[in-house]
Amino acid sequence: MESSSTSLDFEDIFSGSPPEKSLDANRPRSTEGDLSDHKMSHSKLEKSRQSARECRARKKLRYQYLDDMISEREKANLVLRDELQKYVSWCQQLDSNQIPDGLQEFLNSDDNPSLSNM
Repeated sequence: MESSSTSLDFEDIFSGSPPEKSLDANRPRSTEGDLSDHKMSHSKLEKSRQSARECRARKKLRYQYLDDMISEREKANLVLRDELQKYVSWCQQLDSNQIPDGLQEFLNSDDNPSLSNM
């Protein structure tokens, strides 16, 4: 039962010796298509790098904005704590039958929204 339709002989296939190759057979050959693919991959890499740079810049700006917001809120908290401490002190003085300094000016001022509703 011989197969005459195949061009390889049984001994060629199973001889144990590797097929003959040129020395640079493992290296891909350079063609016009390969060069344009290389340029395209290079431009994709450059585009990716630029995108990463822009992303890092946006991230840096976002964190700077958040740091600024935190700083503003901390300053506002300090102002409110001072104001609260002043009112606590006034309450303690009123409880001991003393009139606190600045209370009369505060009550007469137009900047006091809590008293304007009365």
